[in-house]
Amino acid sequence: MTILILLLACGDKTAPIVQDSAVTDTMVEPSAEPSTEETGTDEDGDGFTVEDGDCDDTSPWINPARDEEPADGVDNDCDGRIDEKWSGVTISLAKQGSASSLLKLNQLGNIEAEITLNNECVPTYLDNNDVAGGYVISNGNVGVATVSETGICDVLVDYSEDEENTNVYGVLSLPSGEILASRGNELIKIGVDRTVESVVKWDANPVTEAGEPNPEYALFAWSIARDLLTNEIGIFGLYGGFATWHIDTGLVLHRTVDPEAWDGRYAYAGTARDGGGWYTLLYSEDSGEISVANFDSDVQNWNTRIVWTAADQSAQQFAFPQGITVNGDNGDYYVTADVASYSSVFRIREADQFIDDLYRSGSENTWTFFGLVSNY
Repeated sequence: MTILILLLACGDKTAPIVQDSAVTDTMVEPSAEPSTEETGTDEDGDGFTVEDGDCDDTSPWINPARDEEPADGVDNDCDGRIDEKWSGVTISLAKQGSASSLLKLNQLGNIEAEITLNNECVPTYLDNNDVAGGYVISNGNVGVATVSETGICDVLVDYSEDEENTNVYGVLSLPSGEILASRGNELIKIGVDRTVESVVKWDANPVTEAGEPNPEYALFAWSIARDLLTNEIGIFGLYGGFATWHIDTGLVLHRTVDPEAWDGRYAYAGTARDGGGWYTLLYSEDSGEISVANFDSDVQNWNTRIVWTAADQSAQQFAFPQGITVNGDNGDYYVTADVASYSSVFRIREADQFIDDLYRSGSENTWTFFGLVSNY
């Protein structure tokens, strides 16, 4: 995959800028009605208010500090999932010269299944297809396809011959059965009938045709994620920008890019944590530093949580990061990366920031791990 590296610089705008708030597409369910309870009330006495994320203030056994109790039909920990149990990850494995596949790993990093794609589809970023089963993939970063559990790849849209924009990066499967994808300068929606619509557009050119900084530049959208509680769509810009989209608010730019002050970091992937919060994977081309960061809405910037460099982890000094997901049960991070001649899935523990390999491929120069998703 060829990535056009633009000469940019990066900065912040401390106040969100709402763009295209008149978008009326109905592909995302509106968020729940605002609570009518008084701010800070705790009716069930469990120490959590509605504002703290208590999704049932009538029961002390339901709040964000509780563990999920499988099979009771209740969202005990208020993370947006019911009866979930994290069971591992699925990885996109792109192979040059042979059929690509999806690898399903369990909690211990053992391969439970390898789904070999039946044609020339190349999975890069992906999402679970909870409605139809299987997966949704960005096909070689030029299209969108679905993949069944038996490896049948069905191409829904292909932009490889589009003269203006061939890009497709992040993909999301929505509860409605529709699919959302990012194309650098827009979000598109693919309906269950395969119709394609543009949801919202913005300026993704950081420089003008004359080579000057573009004052209209918003962000170059790379990956996308969905907040399970609010149905907001998080849009992660390649150069560190961040925006959200919701049917009620339209596009809101939270962090924009100033071409004259960019810090040299790339954000190749982003994810949403169960229960709320946006996380991204940052890579500094200058220092080789890799970090996991979450978005701090108070300061409109990324807050570094875990960082490692060549001095910290000798094996990671050759790493080039690709994808990130979060274990919704304990908050640990899982990151795919190319490391020298092999590919790895790093497991990063939130509690002690320890980094190790969940899974490492053999030495295969033609293999690349791209995106990954958590399985429940």
